[in-house]
Amino acid sequence: MRILRFALSALSLTLALSGAASAVPQNTETARPVPPQRKGVTWKLISTNAPTGTVSVGCVNCNAYTGDTPCTTALPILCIRKSGPGFPLPKPASVDDSNTYYKWSGGVIGTTAPTPAPGTRTAANALCVQEFGTDWRVAEHHDGWGWHFQAFGGVGNPSQSFWVDVNDQPNGVCWH
Repeated sequence: MRILRFALSALSLTLALSGAASAVPQNTETARPVPPQRKGVTWKLISTNAPTGTVSVGCVNCNAYTGDTPCTTALPILCIRKSGPGFPLPKPASVDDSNTYYKWSGGVIGTTAPTPAPGTRTAANALCVQEFGTDWRVAEHHDGWGWHFQAFGGVGNPSQSFWVDVNDQPNGVCWH
């Protein structure tokens, strides 16, 4: 009998509490904040110099410190070759690199097919090697001096942004 009274009391209490709880508006949102979406830095084609076969690439409304584009965005990776036999390449005589922010890189650039940013620098470099061959890697913010640089080569879609690396800003890139 004692067990029956205990069970009935527990059942009554449960029903009373569930009725009271349903009368109070429930908060369906999670109490934990949603982490911000990771972003990486992107650059654009600035200009071309057809007679020399060179281009200027760099920051256009970019953010090298915290990134400017969600890492899930499919963009080409800017790749560069500036090591190996014959590198660095000499600056053509008619290329002006007197501006600190538009220095000559000594390299050749190209872009991969659009891809979400890889999770590691090694994976980004591997895509450059896959596309262009040995001694190619993801281009880095300081391949000239910083913010922009000049090189031989080109980019696939001149109006599209592309992923670049910033080796001293871990919050500015998608990879580690």
